[in-house]
Amino acid sequence: MNHIEFRRLAVSLGAVLTGVVVFLLTLAVGAYLEAAPVYDDTLRLHIRAASDSAEDQALKLLVRDRMTGMTAELTEGAEDAEQAADMMHDNLDKVCEEAEAVLLENGCDAEVTATVEKEYFNTRSYETFDGNLTMPAGEYTALVVTIGEGKGHNWWCVLYPSLCLPAATEEEQSEALSLYTESEQHLVLGEYRFKFWLLEAAARLGAWLEGETLHEK
Repeated sequence: MNHIEFRRLAVSLGAVLTGVVVFLLTLAVGAYLEAAPVYDDTLRLHIRAASDSAEDQALKLLVRDRMTGMTAELTEGAEDAEQAADMMHDNLDKVCEEAEAVLLENGCDAEVTATVEKEYFNTRSYETFDGNLTMPAGEYTALVVTIGEGKGHNWWCVLYPSLCLPAATEEEQSEALSLYTESEQHLVLGEYRFKFWLLEAAARLGAWLEGETLHEK
């Protein structure tokens, strides 16, 4: 291959790669625009364990059990995710008190902090009566409950609509899901999709360009 042929090949490959990148970015933007309403209409619950020890992980689950019922009661009557977040913000002290009470009941005096903040979450799925609920990767408003230093594996769920209750009936879950629009339900009910991978990839690329690291939640 002579010099001219090599340059032509390089230009052709460059054009193909540019086209692929533009195509993927276009898909990623489309995926984000489709997922954005879900971000806005969802409030997540995120519980961080003190550590990955068996004891601390067990305590995290006990706190989870108290928090799921309590947050459902505190956000009852909320008309949207923003109002639910405001309700939780007004009750952060109560959240900490209840979580610390659970810990003390089980011989742990760790401090608990609670905040309502924006957090990035990877794509996550769990089963409901209506099928697999898949929350697309992205930035959500979340009630974050941190036990101690919060360095252990975490637990999450959807606080609003109220999908956290493990004992929820099929009717209760369907009623909660109905708070999403038809297009939002179509997005979150189903199997993992390529567009979800694109959202994660785009987020990681953006973080890399900014010199940051995305932590899995």
